[in-house]
Amino acid sequence: MARTEASADPLPTEFNPARYTRVASRDIRRGSVRVRDVLLDAYATLLGAGTILALAGGLVLAMRNEVAKALGTGTGGRRTVVTAEWTALPDGAAATVLLFAALAAVMAGARKLGPVAVASAEGYWWLSLPVERRPFLVGGLVRRVGLVWAAGAVLYLPVGFITDLAATVEGQFLGAAVFGLAAACALLLAALRQSAGNGFPAGAAGAAGGLVLLALLSFLPRRAAAGELEPAAAALAAVVGLGVLVFTRMGEIPGRELIRGGGVSGHAGAALYLMDTNELGRAFAGTPGRTSSRARRWYAKGARTPFSALLRADATAFLRTPGIWGRPVLLLLLCVAVLLTAGQQPAPLQLVIILLTVCAVVPAPGALARQTAITPGLDALLPLSPALVRLSRTVLPAAVLALWSAVFCAVLVLLGTGTPALIGLGALAGIGFGAAAVRGAYRPLPDWTAPPVETVFGPVPTAQTGSLAQGLDTILLAAVPLLLGLFLGYVPMVLLLAQAGFSAVCVLLVMYSRPK
Repeated sequence: MARTEASADPLPTEFNPARYTRVASRDIRRGSVRVRDVLLDAYATLLGAGTILALAGGLVLAMRNEVAKALGTGTGGRRTVVTAEWTALPDGAAATVLLFAALAAVMAGARKLGPVAVASAEGYWWLSLPVERRPFLVGGLVRRVGLVWAAGAVLYLPVGFITDLAATVEGQFLGAAVFGLAAACALLLAALRQSAGNGFPAGAAGAAGGLVLLALLSFLPRRAAAGELEPAAAALAAVVGLGVLVFTRMGEIPGRELIRGGGVSGHAGAALYLMDTNELGRAFAGTPGRTSSRARRWYAKGARTPFSALLRADATAFLRTPGIWGRPVLLLLLCVAVLLTAGQQPAPLQLVIILLTVCAVVPAPGALARQTAITPGLDALLPLSPALVRLSRTVLPAAVLALWSAVFCAVLVLLGTGTPALIGLGALAGIGFGAAAVRGAYRPLPDWTAPPVETVFGPVPTAQTGSLAQGLDTILLAAVPLLLGLFLGYVPMVLLLAQAGFSAVCVLLVMYSRPK
């Protein structure tokens, strides 16, 4: 039977609900905004930005001078952490590795946030309307591409000025613009992966193709900084090609993917606005993995004490948490690659790179503790003291980070850092790092009732930044003996005892610190 006109599906119309809502909200706000308030806000913003740029420029110039001294004459007498002669690689390799890692991080983060996304309310209302999706989706994507380009260009400038001493100022700005285009390509690749399965390779195949393209793009900024125009043309062509491909496939992205991306973006944005790093980690957390029948049988075994039962439950949940080893392994490889490709840099600079790697790795094993910290009332119902509950949460992160630190130190020993006793020092430090992960997961929420303190940068929320320091303090405490041992190249017995004592203090801080 032929379908009647009344029963036919409605055809998509050209109505753009996003534009209509934006225009209507702007008309409503126009009458309530005063020019005086706008000028005052602009003045305060420009003053704060100018002060920050001046201090950042001075820091970049100071670091540039130090790098120039390190690469000049007389570098043979400098103490370095990585001293193996076979590790020498061409100049500029470290910067290229860092650029590739940054582009890969942009693609992975954008894949979580959803470059093409709508808020939950907009998705439930707009996606059900008989309208063409692309007109009201493309505006948000274009704004995100512009923001990523600007952020990538600004963040590249200090790296370029410090690592590329031969480039001119004009070349540095051209290299920054090219890196911004490469970052935009990473964002567009993440947008393509949103339509995976509908004509675009899914899983590892799609990610591998994107990583190959990003690896090629990571070589372009330094060539552009040298004065060549071909890298800029190639990066611009890649952005245009990927943009056209994303625009043609925008209608293939499932509605649930658009709503998911909008939900994660809103969650992460609210966490950043409220300066809650734990909530930011929960926004990016993946779904728990599937458990096997063997794991279920192991979990179903009885326990003799409440602590052993809680430890068994924590171990099962910890092993099911996705991404336990992903970030630690990738950051270990990245740190080793930077240490290998950075040349004979001074020991303080190499130690700073190692410390930044540790600070980036520590939060990953605390994912389970961040989830349990949401409902402290459940921990209070357990027939255990709060100290034993925190200890149970610490066991698995401490074991993982002890193994990671030992492997990291073993790699450094192979690279000529020092004696094999550094491996034991790293394992002891990993126990303190595990305690720092749990301490950071249980940090109190930022107190927004306390007034900010006026500084030269403007109002600074000291009460909120104080809560962010919980967890970082124990990382620094546990890292001091380890960094000292890496600097010395050997491990005296007193240093081993100090590392054991510092790690024990970190564990005790986690167990007996009372939440505010």
